[in-house]
Amino acid sequence: MTKTMNVSMSKALALLTTEHTVQETADLMDWPPGAVRKLAEGRRGWLVGTDGRVTCPGAPGGRVPDPPGVDAAHLAWARQLKASTGREAARTEDMAPPARLTTVELPIDKIQGNPDNIRDDVGDVSDLAASIKAHGLLQPLTVRPHPMVPGGYELLAGHRRHVASIEAGLTTVPAIIRRDVDDATAVEVMLVENVQRRDLNPMEKAEALGKLRESGYSNALISARTGIPDSTVSYLLALLELDEAGRERVRSGELAASEAVAAVREFRKKQRAKNGGSTSSLAWEPDYLSKTHPLARRAERMCDAREHTSRRRIGKTACGQCWETVIRQDEQIVMAASRRHDPEEATR
Repeated sequence: MTKTMNVSMSKALALLTTEHTVQETADLMDWPPGAVRKLAEGRRGWLVGTDGRVTCPGAPGGRVPDPPGVDAAHLAWARQLKASTGREAARTEDMAPPARLTTVELPIDKIQGNPDNIRDDVGDVSDLAASIKAHGLLQPLTVRPHPMVPGGYELLAGHRRHVASIEAGLTTVPAIIRRDVDDATAVEVMLVENVQRRDLNPMEKAEALGKLRESGYSNALISARTGIPDSTVSYLLALLELDEAGRERVRSGELAASEAVAAVREFRKKQRAKNGGSTSSLAWEPDYLSKTHPLARRAERMCDAREHTSRRRIGKTACGQCWETVIRQDEQIVMAASRRHDPEEATR
């Protein structure tokens, strides 16, 4: 039985199959052209020509056969679009992408945040709120009809702008309503917007990609839909094998993502060597150099006094140099005390 395909994916493949170019497909689907090209190049036997159209060299006449899993209604819609001299015919179709791109003014109290928002904290929006108060919201939000609240809308893109608009006192905001977005596609929209416009930390990216994987997306499909290279997708998803303590350390910046991924890979290697050993999450031992260390207060005071404000503080306490200094000072105190209580040592 052919697995049911994501609606957006089915439409994009239908467009490419019916001789729409990569750019035309990107415009109709509101996707990045690079993501469309990657989708096409990832299909076995497909070849993207210099004109942007897909051919299948191994098929009769080079024509692309209908891909398995693509909805027949989407193929009919794509063929009608191709036959039409414009997009007017597409606008009469319930599934037509152009209809969802209309910008309207919506009451801000009708728009609710998305529980799957990639960012838990939008940060300080005071400057953005001041700009919006002075000039209005220049870039519209992206929403979809709320799946649970009749007459309401769920935010897909523009979470910082939404919060800043509320802070600025706006009662209505411009918004693009996307009516054919399911839950998985909603995560896609939020992920693509944040990856392209804001610096997510590696753990936030990994958790967002994990939501797509939980929706049944393969690594290759995640890469095609978001434009993130396959290798980066695999790299980030490896972070999800950490336990909660390890994830929090990556999220806070205390542990570099590269170190975490290297540890995960080493952990996998050891598990494979055990021939079927447990694949439980990798647990991290607590840091020894932390605020609970006996010398923590001394190291922290020294770091503050030296104004080492631009250095990473190990254990959120002090930089490596200040930790080393107080540890060596403590060693000297201990050695001096030992000599006072050891007659043989004192005579040397």
